[in-house]
Amino acid sequence: MYNVLLVDDEPLAIEGLKLMVDWEKYGFRIGGTCENGEEAIRQIRRDSPDLVVTDIRMPVMDGLQLIEHAREACETSALFVITSGYDDFDYARRAMQLGVSNYLTKPVMGDEAEEMLRTLSRRLEARARESASNRSRAAQIERRALAFALFGSEEQRREARPELERLSSAANSWIYVRLQAEAEWMPEVRTAVAAAGEGMVRCRSIEAGNFALGIVIGAEEADATEAARLFAGRLIGALPPESGGKVRLSAGRSVKRLDALRTSFQSAEEASRFWYFGGEPVVAFADVRSKELCCNASVLGDADRIAALTETGDDGEIKEAVAEAFARFEARPTLPELVETFATRVIVRCASICGELGGDSEETLRRSPLGGAGARGLKETKRLLERFCLDFRSEAARLRERSSGGVQAQVADFLRERYTETFTIRELAEKFYVHPVYLGQSFSRRYGTGIAEFVHELRIEEACRLLRESSLSSCAISEKLGYKTYQHFLKQFEKNTGEKPAEYRARASR
Repeated sequence: MYNVLLVDDEPLAIEGLKLMVDWEKYGFRIGGTCENGEEAIRQIRRDSPDLVVTDIRMPVMDGLQLIEHAREACETSALFVITSGYDDFDYARRAMQLGVSNYLTKPVMGDEAEEMLRTLSRRLEARARESASNRSRAAQIERRALAFALFGSEEQRREARPELERLSSAANSWIYVRLQAEAEWMPEVRTAVAAAGEGMVRCRSIEAGNFALGIVIGAEEADATEAARLFAGRLIGALPPESGGKVRLSAGRSVKRLDALRTSFQSAEEASRFWYFGGEPVVAFADVRSKELCCNASVLGDADRIAALTETGDDGEIKEAVAEAFARFEARPTLPELVETFATRVIVRCASICGELGGDSEETLRRSPLGGAGARGLKETKRLLERFCLDFRSEAARLRERSSGGVQAQVADFLRERYTETFTIRELAEKFYVHPVYLGQSFSRRYGTGIAEFVHELRIEEACRLLRESSLSSCAISEKLGYKTYQHFLKQFEKNTGEKPAEYRARASR
């Protein structure tokens, strides 16, 4: 809606304008009224209306003086319409010289006023489109110059220098902020960036790779670090609470001019390595410039020990070994790249063990949870690696069991692959050429549970995974796992976990 200011020293005239004209029909709304020119000047300066409708004849300051003063003192871009009950050619000619958009004769008639509003609405729409186009074009030129300053060749940086010099004068200092987020949060992050930058001297976002943005911020202060902190606080505050830990920012060195922005970018990259160890969502180079990250590759030796435990140790020993390794990484902050290499080495060694046991080593590598990009930190890497090792320990045990032979192991492997289907003991016995009674008894002796319970355990284990990692309903999961009725699924789930599916999902999501 376009904002309208009505100015007339006759209250009845203002009421007539309100009642006789259908303002909203053409996208206008009356934002205020004034009884004289001086009062109108104050309101124009405060509210920046799109349209001012003013009487010519008023005390203190007449309508033409109001328009002239508003143009010079308020630097307003408002359109002006004058109204008068006098048929005065000199007034009309003077009004045209001042760029008045229209002239209405009192008493104002609705049809005449609405035709005027229709014309002015089109004019304001065209002006808004042109203004938006100009702003977009200027923003593109700015972003191009900033991108050249950060990532361009020497020739491109020289090309951008005039624009960078022009922009530099808008602030006393500049800073580059690197923002990284998990893929699912990037659309909301982009919206929040725009909101967080409102009111700042300069704030421009630049693409900086997968799931990353670069933010260039100008500040009136000599050091832009605090402006970066302010921006980061606004940004995090604009995102939903569940985004906590999923969005990280690092602020580089504050610089005086934009042609030195690459220095700020490089220091922001250095500071970003400290994200890995948690803490505040924004890491400023000023806070970590004196700190060093450990790069002792001898820590990789522990990776082989952890992988070996997936063959020889139990769950407790694996958890303890992983915890000890990551406690050392935290006690003496280690290069994130080295920690990730450590975790990858554990996974590759497990894949090698899988191949030695006759399994599919490529499939083991594909199941690695450490792929992809995002804002993963030390704690999340530890959690994912521990989960992988525990899962692989079960896989290694299965492979050893299969290699030891026996019909019971063959049946167990068959059930692990097809546990969503239903088989009777007789059908299984016929498939593996043994007597049903022998199969049932020998299977129970070897695995400590009957065939039916073995299948239920496999199904419920998969149900737990789906409840943790998918949005499927309990009913859909029940059907997917091969249960004929939902009640049967509920009974088995509670028997194996001691919880209802909804309770398990709620606990797992915390």
